[in-house]
Amino acid sequence: MQQPAPKKRSWNPLLLILGLSALFFVVFVALSGVIFLRSPSKGGASSGRAALFGGGSVGVIELNGVITDSRRFIKQLERLEDDSSIKAIVLRLNSPGGSVAPSQEIYEAVKACKKPVVSSMASVAASGAFYVAMGTRKIYANPGTITGSIGVIMEFANLEKLYEWAKIKRFAIKTGKFKDAGAEYREMSAEERALLQGMVDNVLGQFKQAVAQGRKLSLEQVTQVADGRIFSGAQAKASKLVDELGTLQDAINEAGRLAQIKGRPQVVYPERSRKRLLDFLMDDRGGDDPEESRSALGGLEGLVQRVLGASSGAAGLSRLEDRITGLSPGIYWIWEGAR
Repeated sequence: MQQPAPKKRSWNPLLLILGLSALFFVVFVALSGVIFLRSPSKGGASSGRAALFGGGSVGVIELNGVITDSRRFIKQLERLEDDSSIKAIVLRLNSPGGSVAPSQEIYEAVKACKKPVVSSMASVAASGAFYVAMGTRKIYANPGTITGSIGVIMEFANLEKLYEWAKIKRFAIKTGKFKDAGAEYREMSAEERALLQGMVDNVLGQFKQAVAQGRKLSLEQVTQVADGRIFSGAQAKASKLVDELGTLQDAINEAGRLAQIKGRPQVVYPERSRKRLLDFLMDDRGGDDPEESRSALGGLEGLVQRVLGASSGAAGLSRLEDRITGLSPGIYWIWEGAR
């Protein structure tokens, strides 16, 4: 006699939903705890942990890449300045420079900070990044850091012959003789060249004044090296453009000393510690330290994708929007370095 086939066990949809809800609740609580423990705050947990490190923390702000906007950096600086557990700040500079106005805005914000601020130069801290460093109390560079580049540059292209070859004729209707100065479809006149050279020279004068004030040098001393040349960290120290040769840790120790922190200061990275929960869940690989994000979360992104069929698109779109709205390059660069 043939035995009846065993019935397949069917999953109760309600149990499945409850199970997934419980899983995500556990993940949410765990990640919230990680974020809370890593985030600086006004007193509270951050102050409690700071007591283990001698009673104070040093905040580290990273300035990476070409400087096109100042808002994010200044927001981080204000956050650390308002945090009572942060006693001093280190700027980790790794930038070839960028637009003049954002560099000046960051410089002024750093100079106005009420807490001790120390610069630590990484691979490159030239031009606009060097300008920013002038607002700090002390500057550390590695012996091989590329720095200096005190100068201003405007770049133009004359495509008149190319347009002729392509049988394209361009023209402009303008309200004044200088309105299309620097246009690529014609040769620049001597009068236009003199006008733009005067503006560049004026901005250079502002740069030199900041260097003279920050390094306690005369304008004559600064002028001797303000021809756009770059220096190694060792050369910059010999020219009195930086204070000490040392690492990021040396700069952190000096910041702690200036803030009179007893013992080893705790180090806080606001940009890393205040990532949004969504970025954590989606394994944000556009952050400052992708390897740190991947090692901390492991395969969580894959788990989310398998359960919900989701991807990192939500976080990616948000980051892309931030970057697009943050890009506002000026008409000239302090230094057009390697990208």
